[in-house]
Amino acid sequence: MSNNPFVPVEEAAPPEEVELRDAVFGDREVLDGPTSPATAPPVAGEVVDWPLVEIADSPGLMVMGLHGGAGTSLLASLLARTEQSDTRWDAQDVGAAWPVSSGWARPRPPLNVVAAYRPHRAGVEAAERFARAWAMSALPDSVLLGIVAIDDGPRLLEAQKQAVRRIARMTPHGWHVPWNEEWRITEPNFDAVPRRIRKTLRSIRKTTQEKGVRND
Repeated sequence: MSNNPFVPVEEAAPPEEVELRDAVFGDREVLDGPTSPATAPPVAGEVVDWPLVEIADSPGLMVMGLHGGAGTSLLASLLARTEQSDTRWDAQDVGAAWPVSSGWARPRPPLNVVAAYRPHRAGVEAAERFARAWAMSALPDSVLLGIVAIDDGPRLLEAQKQAVRRIARMTPHGWHVPWNEEWRITEPNFDAVPRRIRKTLRSIRKTTQEKGVRND
């Protein structure tokens, strides 16, 4: 290989698809919880007011973060860009606030929402606060489809695994995105996303299409 910085370097071949093992969910793609706040068990702890953000009506999926660095940009990009079919898929990163439809219409047209977090201490605490707010009907207008845990490292501690499984059952659906070492140093290759993560993305899309609201 030439060390001359002015000589173009031949691009490397795209990486092969990597197979990942999910040490938290095993072979399961999703864990289910209460279908609505009305069916949620009683919750203990303070219920905080979650900040709101107004979003233009969209038939797609809103991806919100429960704390800084939750992985919402990554998740929204994966959902939008690894769709194999000809159907247009819309996944929007809306930051760390609960999204509601903008405009004057009342009641507001509901948006479909998934919430993302990392299973470190601050992320777990934020996810639990959020789940309590949902169970107490403190998240207005839009529809929560579930919570997505995105690993914060290559190996989760046992306490983290237990927390991810517990939080997954606190809202209608819970998903888990295992750690992918390649993404530490390279941009995701959307044509070579690990098979395990693809299955999770398909499950989120399927849930949105089957159980989400339609405003179109």
